[in-house]
Amino acid sequence: MGEAYVEHDSAKVLIAEIEAGGPDDEFYDAKVKVLSEMIEHHVEEEEKRSEGMFAQARAAGLDMDALGEAMASRKTELMAEYKATGLPTPETPTLDNTSLGPTA
Repeated sequence: MGEAYVEHDSAKVLIAEIEAGGPDDEFYDAKVKVLSEMIEHHVEEEEKRSEGMFAQARAAGLDMDALGEAMASRKTELMAEYKATGLPTPETPTLDNTSLGPTA
């Protein structure tokens, strides 16, 4: 589960950097490629037949149709928010104590 949180936070940072920049930025293409690979890996992990997040939800007896509807509704809300106010500053609790500056 910890790995998933770090992946989510890392994706949020990359998305914010890609959104803030443009195709002419030095690392733009690299960021898009890394984000794409991260998302592919993350989805693959979540969709594993026996141990993925959705398999665990089914095993716990969650109503998958209701879950799908709730997720679709939340996506609609978030897309409307994004269109109205832009991308929010990402909250990245797993990266908060990470120093990205140069080391001495």
